[in-house]
Amino acid sequence: MPVPMMRLLADLPRADPDPARAERTRIRCRTRLAGQPRASTSSAPGPPGRKAQLWQPLVAVLGVAYLAEAIVQALRAYGIP
Repeated sequence: MPVPMMRLLADLPRADPDPARAERTRIRCRTRLAGQPRASTSSAPGPPGRKAQLWQPLVAVLGVAYLAEAIVQALRAYGIP
């Protein structure tokens, strides 16, 4: 970085966090974390709902289509029809 830029950056005031806001944020985070149920280790987590079940096959199909097109493009680049 050029020296004038370093001087400008060095002259910037220090940004100190607001203690009241930081405490409010901590309280909100702790409250939310305390309200969450603990994950059980006996069962593996599954996708929540039907929406998540649709993503996996869609991503797989798109991945296969992308791979097929990449192979076609590579064959065309080498002159193989």
